Amino acid sequence: MSSAVLYLAIVAVWAIVLVPMWLRRDTETTTITRLLHKRSDEAEAEEEAPEELPEPRPRRRTTRATVIARRRRRTTGLTTLVITAAVVVATGLVPWWTIMPPTILLAGHLALLRVAVGMDTARRLAAAHARAAEAHHHTAETVETTEPAEVIELVPADDVFDQYADDRRAVGE
Repeated sequence: MSSAVLYLAIVAVWAIVLVPMWLRRDTETTTITRLLHKRSDEAEAEEEAPEELPEPRPRRRTTRATVIARRRRRTTGLTTLVITAAVVVATGLVPWWTIMPPTILLAGHLALLRVAVGMDTARRLAAAHARAAEAHHHTAETVETTEPAEVIELVPADDVFDQYADDRRAVGE
């Protein structure tokens, strides 16, 4: 019974690793097909016209959201694996040491996440510094290209109307 559970755990771990690989194999098969066709063309005489291969689909750009989603899925899968292993060990179906591989995998994953967060922070800071430097350069360039303003000197007038003066007169008198 314990060997069956151990085999089941091995299958579960490999499924976690292999299923994403199987889902991404379309792009890899086109690369392998190209390599095989290239080798077969080199082996044959180059007198024949090479068979045109279809262009592979362009890879989608990896966005920050997809990276975070991938990290979240891995963390969830490894945590579920550790919890499952702990339950199986607690029921006494397998020896205690079977919880060690999933725990080590989860700890390594969390350590890599910690490094990745530091790298993401450094990348964001570098981008912010680059934007600030560009804005400063643009501002300095704008200041240099503008013409200085003309300063007009205001001369005080001697005949200033004072409404509280003793010799007040109406407008038009």
